[in-house]
Amino acid sequence: MPFIRNKILGPADIALLLLVSALAYLHAEELPGHLTVIPDPGVIILDGDTLDDSGPAEMEMPAGEHLLRFFPLHTADSWAHRYLEYPFTLGAQGRRVIDLTRRSILSIRSEPQNADLVYRDRLLGRTPGEYLFLTGVGDSVLVRMSGFQTRVIDLDRMLEYGGELFVALEPDKSEDYIGQISADDEYRSPVRALFTPGLLISLSTGAGLLVTGVHFNREADRHYDRYLRLIGTSAREDAFSQAKRNDRISKTAFIAGDLALGFFGYLIIRRYVFKAPGDNPQGQKRRGLSFRSTGREAFVSLEF
Repeated sequence: MPFIRNKILGPADIALLLLVSALAYLHAEELPGHLTVIPDPGVIILDGDTLDDSGPAEMEMPAGEHLLRFFPLHTADSWAHRYLEYPFTLGAQGRRVIDLTRRSILSIRSEPQNADLVYRDRLLGRTPGEYLFLTGVGDSVLVRMSGFQTRVIDLDRMLEYGGELFVALEPDKSEDYIGQISADDEYRSPVRALFTPGLLISLSTGAGLLVTGVHFNREADRHYDRYLRLIGTSAREDAFSQAKRNDRISKTAFIAGDLALGFFGYLIIRRYVFKAPGDNPQGQKRRGLSFRSTGREAFVSLEF
């Protein structure tokens, strides 16, 4: 199907597209989100900062991933996992309400024991155990163990059974065929062949460092503008110091980003430009850099 092959983007096109997307992100004004926490007596820690539990707290927070921990006072002396870890995502201009009064301690057991409990994409603990959850928010917990089928527990439905659940895990027979399927599957997606771990790490690192460099460059300009506007000697010195510090960080990030993207380009060239014909059909290992000498001559060779 030559028409479909002609439509596939080349490695350079994909790399350029990802880099342009990362740089374009800098120009997007990402507004903060709004979070409301309805407290209950205990210790409330949001992203490492302790919140007051005297009344509802409304605050602006940057968009992204956050973590709320809650330690109820009346369960502080218990050995059980009766504290809450609630990771959540807050979007730009998004709103979220976390009501800590709607919570419950649930007991989970399994056969076999020592199964992983995954809550909101985090390992919460293992069975058996008692855990504190928010209720009424449609959350679920995964009970999983290698060699067994994963079970999904709806927390709100679990409350209908008194907050105690026993899960019998069924053996996962599909694992018997994983090795055979992997060995017989010879299809390699062009995109998957391109984005190897080395390429992904170098590209994402380079783009991230360039984004960081632009950010600190803006901060340096902002502090320098403050330096020009201020009158007091102490304030001017502080603003100038901040401008120099951010400028140094910006330059370092730009240099490191250029090196990472240069390494990405080197990997692209090594993988696609100097690729050996027939992809080494005899299965011999490539020697890379080698040195050979005779009585009168010496040779250094680099095999890609």
